[in-house]
Amino acid sequence: MPSSYRRFLTLVIALIIGVATPVLVQARPDLERTIGATVADSPSPDYQFSDLRLTSADGQRRYRIRIAQPRIAPPSTGYPVIYFLDGNAVLMELNAHLLAQLAVQKQPPVLVLLSYDNDLRIDSRDRSYDYTPASQQKVGKQPNGGADAFLKLIETQVKPAVAAKVTVNPQQQTLWGHSYGGLFVLHTLLTQPAAFQNYIAVEPSLWWGKGFILQEAQRVIDRHPPLSAHLQLWIGGAEKMREAPPIIRQSQLPADAAQSLAKRLATLDGLKVDYREWPGLDHGAMLSAAIKPALEGIAKDKAADQ
Repeated sequence: MPSSYRRFLTLVIALIIGVATPVLVQARPDLERTIGATVADSPSPDYQFSDLRLTSADGQRRYRIRIAQPRIAPPSTGYPVIYFLDGNAVLMELNAHLLAQLAVQKQPPVLVLLSYDNDLRIDSRDRSYDYTPASQQKVGKQPNGGADAFLKLIETQVKPAVAAKVTVNPQQQTLWGHSYGGLFVLHTLLTQPAAFQNYIAVEPSLWWGKGFILQEAQRVIDRHPPLSAHLQLWIGGAEKMREAPPIIRQSQLPADAAQSLAKRLATLDGLKVDYREWPGLDHGAMLSAAIKPALEGIAKDKAADQ
C-alpha cells in the first residue's frame, strides 16, 4: 500500500473518531457586518453590473445574483465565467482598478456573484444550508445539507439566466468558494464534475461532518472515474492546523490535510490538481487574497480562446 494512501486513510479515520492535534482556533467573522457601498454602485467604464433575483425551491431563501459583464466585445468563443460563492463578501473586495486590469486582458471574465437578497457580508444561516452536503448527522446548530439543491438552482436557473444576458463560453466556467464555499466546490467536483471545468477551493472546511468531504473523496478515488477538470486547492499557511469553530465542536485537522487530499485527487485520470499555500495568511485573510489570482488566471488562460 503506497505511503500516501496510508496517510490519507489515517487522516479520514482520525477525523471520524476525533483524533487530531489542536493548534489554532478559527477566528469567527463579524456576522453583523454589511456590505455598504461597492463598485457595483458606481458607473464603470470597464464592467456593467446587473441583478438577478431568485427564490429557492422550498421558498425559504432568496438570492440576489450580481452579474458583472465586460463592456468590450466578447471573444469569438464567448466570455469565460467565474461563479463566486459568498458573493457579497467578494463584491466588497472588488474595486475599479481591478476591473480595469481585467478589462484589458484578452479574455476578461464575466463575474457572477452568488449572494443572498440582503446586505449582509456573510449570511451565516443560509450559507450553512446551501453550501453543505447532505449528511446523516446534524452538524452544529445551523440547518445544513442543501448543497445538491443549491447546485441544481445554479445549473437550472442561474446559468441559463447568465447565458441569456451575456455571450459566455460554456467550456470555460469556474466555481470559486471559500471555507464552507470551498466545501461546496469540492462536493460539486466529486458529485457533478461536468458542471464546471475549473474549481477553486479556498480554505475548504474539510473538518465539516467529521471529515465528510474526505470520505466522499475517498469513495470517488476508489472508483477511479475519468474526469476532465482542473482543481485549484488554496490554503493559508498560518492555519494549516486549526480547530473547527468552537460552536461546531468537530475534530481538528492535521497539518497536511489539504495537501494530502490534493495528492490523492491528482491520481484521478483527467483531473489536474494544483495545490498552493499562502505563507502567513489565516483563514479569513484567504478570502480576500484568493480573489485577484483567480480572476487573473482566468483572464490570461489561453485555453479560453480555443
